[in-house]
Amino acid sequence: MKKVFVWCKDNIFFLFTLLLLAFIPLYPKLPLVDVVNVWVYIRLEDFVVLFILLWWMVSVGRKPRLLDTHLTLPILVFWCVGALTTIHGILLVFPGLADVFPNVALLSYLRRIEYMSLFFIGYTGMKGKQFFTPFITVLTVSFGLVLVYGIGQRYLGFPAFLTMNEEFAKGMAIQLSPMSRVSSTFAGHYDLAAYLVLILSIMASFVFGYRHWFVKTMFFGIVAAGLAVLFMTVSRISLFALFVSLGLVAFMHRRKVVMLLIPVLLMIVGVFFVLSPSLLARYGNTIKEVDVLVDTKTGEPIAHVSEAPKEYFEQKVVKQEYFANIASVFTSSPSASIIMPYSYIPARVVLLREPDAPTGEDLPQGTGYINLSLSPVVRRVQNFYFERKPDPKTGQAYVTIINGDYLVKRAAAYDLSFTTRFQGEWPKAIAAFRRNVLFGSGYGSVSLAVDNSYLRMLGEVGALGFVSFFAIFIVFWLYIQKVLPAIDSRPVKSFVIGVLSGIAGLFVNAVFIDVFEASKVAFILWLLMGVTAALAYASKNIAFDYLQELKKVAISPWAVIVYLGVATTLLYSLMTRNYFVGDDFTWFRWVINRDQSLPATIWGYFTRADGFFYRPGAKLYFALMYSGFWLNQSAYHIVSILLHFVVSVLVFLLTKKIAKSTFLSAVAGLLFLILSGSLEAVFWISATGFLFTTCLSLMGLLWYIEWEETKKRAPFISALLCSLVAPLFHELGIVTPLLFLVYRWTMIEAVSVRKLFADTRRRILLIPISLYLLARFAAGSHWLSGDYNYNLFKLPFNAIGNALGYISLTLFGPFSLPVYQGVRAFLREHTAIAIALGAVIAGVIILVYRKRISHCEKKEMSGFLFGAWFFLVALLPFLGLGNISSRYSYLASIGILILFVLFLKKFAVFLGHIRRDIAVVGTILFLSIFSLIHIVQLQQAHGDWYEAGETVKRFIISVDGQYSDSWANDPLQLHFVDLPIRHGNAWVLPVGIVDALWLVYRNPNMHIYTWPTVEQAFSATQPGSLTQKIFVFDDTGKVTQVHHPVTVQ
Repeated sequence: MKKVFVWCKDNIFFLFTLLLLAFIPLYPKLPLVDVVNVWVYIRLEDFVVLFILLWWMVSVGRKPRLLDTHLTLPILVFWCVGALTTIHGILLVFPGLADVFPNVALLSYLRRIEYMSLFFIGYTGMKGKQFFTPFITVLTVSFGLVLVYGIGQRYLGFPAFLTMNEEFAKGMAIQLSPMSRVSSTFAGHYDLAAYLVLILSIMASFVFGYRHWFVKTMFFGIVAAGLAVLFMTVSRISLFALFVSLGLVAFMHRRKVVMLLIPVLLMIVGVFFVLSPSLLARYGNTIKEVDVLVDTKTGEPIAHVSEAPKEYFEQKVVKQEYFANIASVFTSSPSASIIMPYSYIPARVVLLREPDAPTGEDLPQGTGYINLSLSPVVRRVQNFYFERKPDPKTGQAYVTIINGDYLVKRAAAYDLSFTTRFQGEWPKAIAAFRRNVLFGSGYGSVSLAVDNSYLRMLGEVGALGFVSFFAIFIVFWLYIQKVLPAIDSRPVKSFVIGVLSGIAGLFVNAVFIDVFEASKVAFILWLLMGVTAALAYASKNIAFDYLQELKKVAISPWAVIVYLGVATTLLYSLMTRNYFVGDDFTWFRWVINRDQSLPATIWGYFTRADGFFYRPGAKLYFALMYSGFWLNQSAYHIVSILLHFVVSVLVFLLTKKIAKSTFLSAVAGLLFLILSGSLEAVFWISATGFLFTTCLSLMGLLWYIEWEETKKRAPFISALLCSLVAPLFHELGIVTPLLFLVYRWTMIEAVSVRKLFADTRRRILLIPISLYLLARFAAGSHWLSGDYNYNLFKLPFNAIGNALGYISLTLFGPFSLPVYQGVRAFLREHTAIAIALGAVIAGVIILVYRKRISHCEKKEMSGFLFGAWFFLVALLPFLGLGNISSRYSYLASIGILILFVLFLKKFAVFLGHIRRDIAVVGTILFLSIFSLIHIVQLQQAHGDWYEAGETVKRFIISVDGQYSDSWANDPLQLHFVDLPIRHGNAWVLPVGIVDALWLVYRNPNMHIYTWPTVEQAFSATQPGSLTQKIFVFDDTGKVTQVHHPVTVQ
């Protein structure tokens, strides 16, 4: 007995670890102590944790080395930052806000300390590998009991103790219906789902870690049961996060079997979708179609409505009175109303029911919609019927007729889960972050359920807290990956891999769930991290200087990619609000207006161009986006932003290959993000094909470079595939194989054309050009005509003029266009001067080459030549055109950028001959001025494209105000005068007006005409015609109907 007592005393923190491992997930969240100003309670688990922490602190007083871990300093730094940000919030932010309280801020801060303190308990308790088996036994048993209780909630009526609202949080035992989402012993189904993602990753890793078939089978069964319970939670993001985690588990154990596991996982998912139709239905209901009542004057939505037959009102009292809005119904005098006789009620009316309390699934009245202005019009009405809830005393149901001018539109809307995030909590968290980007607004400044851990963190502790929090995980990962190869125990190694994979899954989960703030999940997470760190330390005690390791990470290529991602978000996140313009509507009409099956339509994208450009890849992209996001312009802009980010990463990687410098490559990537000359390709949704083509061309070039360096088959095939696919999004992709040859000729060996193609594999790389031209010809695509044509006589002048224009556009942005266009117009009229000026420019280029570039080292000269030839080859399809266009310079600007950073290096070296500090400051000053020039124009572009979109939106809303039901099917001519083409450098409606109105009205008999003047519109229409209407645009984009002048006889 004494030995047992001594063992327990010596290993008390291991016993505490086991206690917490079982108690926290299994004991329901029953309240003990109320907290003022918030419906969060202090619970038994908090006292248990406090008791254990006090014991631990006493032990630290005796043995200070218990505090010596690799994560101690990062955790303490984060706690210090949290204290500073909360003090800042209480003193400077809270006085100006409503419904924020200092005691809640203090409680929130202390809860974070409480969660993370369990890291030290787990680390102290796991003294060696001999404790691993009992630890895993308790973990597995407690996890199994959680699963059993969850299954019991679904099939045996076990009670749930939820904290999803103020009443539930009081500890009420709730009987869930068979169709409810299972929460087991957790406070909500999302918390349970996050816990499952974390623990299932560990259980799945044990399937690889243990050799005995019985143990493998046991853990496989646990994973299957856990997956079943996860389906019962009906959490979409957690299911996706689990697949990410399981993929990492398989990758870290058996990299070669990852691809083989994908079909297995898909089969398992299919089976569970059959067994759990509620989750499949929830995926299907992500976007719902609803009928929305819209005010024709403002275009604002009023509420969801439905159509009701006359018989519905037979036993109801219908009151007739003029009301300006629904609110006036509740304040009007009953005596002022007139009872509407039943016989006067139309056969079918538009009915709006007073909503009940939210169910958690149905969309609330007045929710946001996906592009309501472009939603098809169902009908126009002069009134609607508003049904109030039955009087609780009399049981009488009253219906009130509300008069006005309204449209009923068939709109798409995201379900409640997305709507509350996109329109409620996320904007509030972003607003909290913007109050102070560095410190945020302090703990307790956002709501209890932001449903995004990243936005919550930014809102509460700002960028400083965000970085310090994730620095903990970076240090944890760096330490574990150093020790992982030295772990000789398969079960221990599989546990460590499972924890790492589970954390990765939680990072994915955190996009839609507050996983790092959910108490049960946070407690278990930090406890497991402590145990993992202790096991790693017991396996191999290595010297680990985390400051030095963090420094290496901060300047690594991966860190540069993160910096590019942050810069992209800061620079371009505003464009997600921009509305559709111009050709965007044409793309959507192609997607929607199809009379064939989906496979036949997709096949038609590749085989029929119908006189348009051959861009089947772009058409397929819009078809896929429309099926998933309908007309949500934000989704399309997010894709453009992501593609622009990917291109900046590829620019960084390509420049690294050319300049052999991480710093210069990072500068190139960042400068590419701010270049303002080609922003049209980013801001204009119709130009997304340029982004895809550029991505594929650069990826192909990088794969080609990899092949030249290694001569392996995989990069060669990848380069070939990229060059095949790139032209399918835009004809610019035809130059991709030529870029391969540019690299070969400039960076490897300058040889004759014959020798260049001596290798059969290089000739194979040119095959995509022939295949593309054949496919384009067979599809009957547009070739050369109109604005897209070459004038052979003017070809040399156009090529030189366009090249100079694109250089100025890349270096100086759109500000240079007026000067360039003025000079070009002058030289077009004075050919002799143009020839002389061209000769001078050629002489200057030759002189610079001979005096400067030719004296460079061979590698430097190769870089200059590559940049110049990259620029020219990327412009080959456009150099012969009669003018330049911003989006055409998108790919070519990369060549100029490579030249720019190489010249920047020479500039710094030149200043370095004077003094090193002058070189540093001078280079920074030069970069700052260059960046400022483009950032100013980038901000101007934001304003131009936003206002262009708002102009189009106002146009559609104002046309809706003129709508009548005859517009749905009857023959109709709409004539528009003074069509807005541009706003600044942004397109408004150069084309696309026909397709925009088709999207709204879907009338095949509607014909649209545009005229520069009212007189021309009058001459094309008949006075007094009811089927010919003339509208004139004003400066804001709204249209007003005009009529023929009355002729006095």
